[in-house]
Amino acid sequence: MEAAARLAWKASLDNQSQSLLSSWVVGSNHCNWIGIGCKRAGRVITHIDLESYGLRGTLSNLNFSSLPHLLSFDLTNNSVYGTIPTPIGSLWRLTHLRLSANRLFGSIPPGIGQLSNLKTLELHQNQISGSIPYEIGLLLSLMELTLNSNNFTGSIPTSMGNLVNLNTLHLYENQLSGSIPREVGMLRFNPCFYWELGDLDHSATLPNRLSGSIPEEVGMLISLTDLQLSTNNLTGSIPTSIGNLVNLTTLYLHRNQLSGSIPKEVGMLRSLSDLRLFKNNLTGIIPASIGNLVNLTILYLYENHLSGSIPKEVGILRSLTDLELDTNNLTGSIPASIGNLVNLTTLQLYQNHLSGSIPEEVGMLKSLTDLELDTNNLTGSIPASIGNLATLTTLQLYRNRLSGSIPEEVGMLISLTDLQLSTNNLTGSIPTSIGNLVNLTTLYLHRNQLSGSIPKEVGMLRSLSDLRLFKNNLTGIIPASIGNLVNLTTLYLYENHLSGSIPKEVGLLRSLTDLELDTNNLTGSIPDEVGMLRSLVHLDLETNSLKGSIPASLGNLEFLESLRFSKEIKTLILLTVEAYKRKHVLNEMNVGHLQYKTLWVLTFGYLKDKSSSER
Repeated sequence: MEAAARLAWKASLDNQSQSLLSSWVVGSNHCNWIGIGCKRAGRVITHIDLESYGLRGTLSNLNFSSLPHLLSFDLTNNSVYGTIPTPIGSLWRLTHLRLSANRLFGSIPPGIGQLSNLKTLELHQNQISGSIPYEIGLLLSLMELTLNSNNFTGSIPTSMGNLVNLNTLHLYENQLSGSIPREVGMLRFNPCFYWELGDLDHSATLPNRLSGSIPEEVGMLISLTDLQLSTNNLTGSIPTSIGNLVNLTTLYLHRNQLSGSIPKEVGMLRSLSDLRLFKNNLTGIIPASIGNLVNLTILYLYENHLSGSIPKEVGILRSLTDLELDTNNLTGSIPASIGNLVNLTTLQLYQNHLSGSIPEEVGMLKSLTDLELDTNNLTGSIPASIGNLATLTTLQLYRNRLSGSIPEEVGMLISLTDLQLSTNNLTGSIPTSIGNLVNLTTLYLHRNQLSGSIPKEVGMLRSLSDLRLFKNNLTGIIPASIGNLVNLTTLYLYENHLSGSIPKEVGLLRSLTDLELDTNNLTGSIPDEVGMLRSLVHLDLETNSLKGSIPASLGNLEFLESLRFSKEIKTLILLTVEAYKRKHVLNEMNVGHLQYKTLWVLTFGYLKDKSSSER
């Protein structure tokens, strides 16, 4: 009877699936069929394990009542679709039911509550909808429940508090709402409790919408090792009872609307390795007790309203690899103790109100790849010790009040791809050592008081796509070596004191979309080669001492939307357009509505029709 039930189900699957189950044939010993397990004594089917077999079909043709001895049913990672049949409740001996990573839809039938011996229920990564049935709380033997990555709605049933043997619960990536039931405190005796109600990652899947506060009863889950409630609408404060969870290694409360301060009791979680509280409305100080978390590798407190100073006790967290405290209201100086964090790869303190100088001890963070201290009130010079950070790829110190010169040691950061020192009070010249940064894609030194010439070594930065040196006191010529920067899309040199002519090598920058050289002392004529910049959208040469005619080659710039010359040339363009309008008897109203880009094309259309003397 059991074999007949299997064969009937096989016949309902698609042709490819039937070929995959070729050993399932009438007359053969069904205990030898692929994916089938039997009791040693007799030929009773106890296990069906067809994980990742590529099967496609439904469960509707499977006669569950003909499998009274089945203990384990595993169809994980196939293409099974349709609903979970109500008769599945007849498998009363079943201990493991795994249907995850399929295409099941519809709701969980209430009959699931009849599987009183079930220890594992895995339904994650399907399209199951509806509410989590109250009857799931009848599965008193259940140890593992994974319903994540579905379309469940409604609230978490209070009956889940009955699952006293549960040690793994995954509900994240659904559309659950309502509050976290206080009954969860009943689960406190479990040996290794892993609880996820939030969004595990940054995927596009809709997160849950749990609201209300985190119940104090969470602190009764004393065996909990992993608590993830992120990406919900939780409000209120973090309960102080959370300090009871001394076995906790992961605490994710990020992306909620939690308020109040970070309780000092967090410092009692000495097993914690990953703490993420970012994107909430937390206020108050970072408690000094955080220094007790000596196993911590990740600390994310960014995008809150935290105030006060960064506690020097942070320097005790020697296992820390990632420290992100940005976008808060932190004040005071960066503690020198931060130099103890020798395993740190990411340090982000930007967008706060930090003051004082950048400590020399930053140079001790030799594993650092990302250093972002921008948008603060930092003063003093950039420490030369920064040159020790050989693995650094991102250095952002912009929007501070840093002074002094750019240290030559910056040229030792050969892994750097992003260097942003703009909007400070930096003086002196751009060091020639900057030419060593051959991996650099972004170089922002604008809005400072830099002087001297643009070093020809800039031409060695062949990976550069964005170069901004505007609003400084730079003098001398634009080096011809700039033509080597073939990946450059943006070149801003405006509002300096640059002199000499525009080098014809600019025409080699075929990827350039923005070229702004205005407000300098440039002389000579506009080189014909500018017309080779076919991707150019913005060209600004205004407020210089350029002479000669406008090169006709500029008419090739079909994507040009913004063009600025001197006021005299602007007048010439307008006069020329008027003449061209009259020549072609264009309708006045239509021309009046043309974009500036179109007017520019019309101008050069006219210029191309005229002889050199007439132009």
